[in-house]
Amino acid sequence: MKPSSVELSVSSALPLWTPPRDGRSRMEQFAARIAERTGQEFNDYQALHCWSVTHLEEFWDAVWDFGGIIAEKSTRAISPLEDVPWARFFPDAKISYAENCLNQFYNTPEAPAVIARVQGGGDRVLSWRNLYESVSRWEQILRAEGLGEGEAVGVYLPNCPETISVFLAASVIGAVFVSAGMEMGPADLIGRFGQIQPKILITAPEYVHGAKIVDRRDVVEQARRELSSLQKILWISGPSVVDIDQFKPKEIEFIRRDFNHPLCVLFSSGSTGKPKGFEHSSGGVMLKHLSEHQLHCDIRPGDRVFYHATPSWMMWNWLAGALASGATILMYDGSPAYPDAYAQWDFTAAHGCTHHGTAAPLILGWAKEGLDIARRHDLSPLRMVLSTGAVLPPQGYEYIHTHVKETVKISSISGGTDIVGCFLGGNPMMPTYAGQINGPMLGMDARVWTADQTDARPGETGELVCLNAFPSMPLRFLNDAEGAKYRASYFDQYGADRHVWHHGDAVQRTPEGQLVIIGRSDATLNQNGVRIGTSVIYEQLRPFAHLIREAAAIDFTRPDNRQALTVLFLALESGESAVPEDLQKAIRAAVKNNVTPYAIPGEIIAVPGILKTPNGKIAEVVMKKIINGEDIPNASLYGADLVERFRAMGRTLAETYGAL
Repeated sequence: MKPSSVELSVSSALPLWTPPRDGRSRMEQFAARIAERTGQEFNDYQALHCWSVTHLEEFWDAVWDFGGIIAEKSTRAISPLEDVPWARFFPDAKISYAENCLNQFYNTPEAPAVIARVQGGGDRVLSWRNLYESVSRWEQILRAEGLGEGEAVGVYLPNCPETISVFLAASVIGAVFVSAGMEMGPADLIGRFGQIQPKILITAPEYVHGAKIVDRRDVVEQARRELSSLQKILWISGPSVVDIDQFKPKEIEFIRRDFNHPLCVLFSSGSTGKPKGFEHSSGGVMLKHLSEHQLHCDIRPGDRVFYHATPSWMMWNWLAGALASGATILMYDGSPAYPDAYAQWDFTAAHGCTHHGTAAPLILGWAKEGLDIARRHDLSPLRMVLSTGAVLPPQGYEYIHTHVKETVKISSISGGTDIVGCFLGGNPMMPTYAGQINGPMLGMDARVWTADQTDARPGETGELVCLNAFPSMPLRFLNDAEGAKYRASYFDQYGADRHVWHHGDAVQRTPEGQLVIIGRSDATLNQNGVRIGTSVIYEQLRPFAHLIREAAAIDFTRPDNRQALTVLFLALESGESAVPEDLQKAIRAAVKNNVTPYAIPGEIIAVPGILKTPNGKIAEVVMKKIINGEDIPNASLYGADLVERFRAMGRTLAETYGAL
């Protein structure tokens, strides 16, 4: 029998968790060390954060030392630039990303480094010795295939240990790593990899999700035809599998390159065309992740860290970076609800997980399914539950507190692929309130600005901005030699000369001094915690162009759980007032097969027309505001009758997805 949904109470102003402040957290230990250096007292997080952004060079220098980075350190922590990203961190330092991630091998070679499970299957356990030897073998394979420093290697794989090994092997060579999970269809895969032009592609013939085995050989074949740079495709399984055993493990020669040597390329959602490619640095990613892992998440050597992710998402890179803190990473591939909704908890609890990271929609799904995780599992090692990918409302926090572990620290984090890290998140020195994020991360002068560019007051909503440079800013955008796209994407909002990063999130300050993410302030879709550009959806409508006159994909915020629901509005050539079922089915299938199942529109609605700006652009942000009940200025610019039609549809959606 299916259990009933868990009852959730209304959030109160009382904290769900209060920090013990016993000096044992890594954050408190860091604060004590800074106090010794400076003679300054840091009695609360706000004081420590203020110091970190007003003494930026000293802060990142201290993170380097505290985090135990293995490298040749430079005396300069920050060197200014005249163009984006405006600064280079540790410009004279030399570092190997892989050397830092594999350093625990020398301390505990037989302890587990990676534990991986494919849904419904057994577990693969790689000790630090196994991981070190796997990286050695893959380095030899890639070199034998001609991969050199600065060249790109692409990975199109499930969330499996081989992705980690190739990632670190590419770092040893000094190559640039780019990855995509196998849930990504051909249009998205080629749209991304086509910009970086990898020399080698490492892949598998299929992956599993739920009850299905999904064959991806046709996608790989299409990539082979369309990516002119590809010289070799290496298969980790199937009939032509690469023979890894012919390469004997040997001692890895870690070459320490420039701190800002490229490590990987990640891609944006593609909300205004092709996804933007962000090139990130080895040292910048390492340093930012160490600050988040060790200070904000209190990760220590021997901890067991899990995050729900695939190689398509920046949280996969974030999880991989936990190796540098000596933690064991837990990797799960497949549906998180197969054979039932306990699947990931069955995995993580079996391996003594200390940090369980997931997506907000999954947490709400557990509550809806009535999962009582605390009764089913021994979660005594669990210290922190992390959430990102979408806004986690108060009932999600309270569900974790009641049905996972009452004494666990709940940390929602908020950042992006563009920085491979977080602007906002939790920390061990502040209490947890339902629905609230503790505040800005250390070293990040993140503010909530109102329209007049002043700090928002409690209860006031504003734009998330960051006023200082930080190590994990992209080195550059692909195909953007002059930095014009970079500036336009993040710095032109307040004038490029001010160097204010505008992130595009709407944020509200709370009376408790914490923050609530309201949602995207732009048109990026964020259903199921997966950011998808509207252009990706529109591309899938091309086969139906003879039936569709105009289209707009918009996120509607459900009033019952505050989650985003993608609504696809179609103006049909026939003028019909409802979208035929066969057309809806065909569109959903196209999105599922060519993009990702997570982006399938929740509603497909016929409309007489689409709102456009005076210069003919689709007014997605305007429509998003209207259907979510917000007032817009100058409605007549878009057609008063059409605006009222969308306003009425917003009311209908609100009634359909009314509060629990």
